[in-house]
Amino acid sequence: MTIFLSRYIYHSLILMMLIAFLTTCSSTRFVYTFLDKFIEDEITFFLDLDEEDNNIMKKQVSEMVDWHRSTMLPSYATYLSDIADKLEAKQYEVTYITKILENGRSLIEETVTGLTPYASKFLVKYQTVKAIEFMEKKMLIRRQERLDEQSKPENILLNNRQEKLISNFERFFGDLTDEQIILVKTHARATLNHSKIRLQNRTMRQKAFVNFLRTQPTEPALTSYLNKLLLSGHQITNPTYKDFSESSLNQFRDLLVNMLATSTTIQRKTIIINLRKYADDFIAVSK
Repeated sequence: MTIFLSRYIYHSLILMMLIAFLTTCSSTRFVYTFLDKFIEDEITFFLDLDEEDNNIMKKQVSEMVDWHRSTMLPSYATYLSDIADKLEAKQYEVTYITKILENGRSLIEETVTGLTPYASKFLVKYQTVKAIEFMEKKMLIRRQERLDEQSKPENILLNNRQEKLISNFERFFGDLTDEQIILVKTHARATLNHSKIRLQNRTMRQKAFVNFLRTQPTEPALTSYLNKLLLSGHQITNPTYKDFSESSLNQFRDLLVNMLATSTTIQRKTIIINLRKYADDFIAVSK
């Protein structure tokens, strides 16, 4: 379960990335319809479960998703509504965007500390040599898949990254201007190597987690370790990664500032409408 959490939180370091994930489909309600199944599939990939364990896992996943739905989605809705209010007031300078991202990070921390107890309750049962070896083999498979993806020619990787970023922004802005497309493509080019750095860091975190499991930690100790690994993993694996993470966040912040500074009146209205729509969806799903 922690592997899923790691991916889920990692790609949600900036809450806007979480929103982008949740809005990839036509609606948040659609995502939540299949969220349990997605998590279950991830867990069964990394853990060798018998029928009894599988039933227990499904129950705990359901409880975890219910917690996230009822507790965190209203907070996400408030967060998006606050952003919409600031945009309506034309508050999108660096100071405001920085504050938005800081608030997003706080929400991520709240999400992590709420999810890790569910993961620990389940994972504490999987500290045998056999279970850990099975997990390591599956980690290696996923790692190789990412390495294979990153081994593609640089022009293909760049094109894919540019198209993905443009698509994500168009989901909120509508059609981008030529100037905005240049901004996005420039950002994609400047951050192209970030995926390799993140994969290296993820590999170190996974190895650290496996080694910690071998110490046979108690459930509370496992929860504490997961919180630290997911929120301050650099303290465990690579102290220099914090500088990279902060730099990456600042680059994304600057991109947001420039995109909003060049936005048209129609685009800003579109962003506000979309933010409020997703906020309404979060509230509806949370009930």
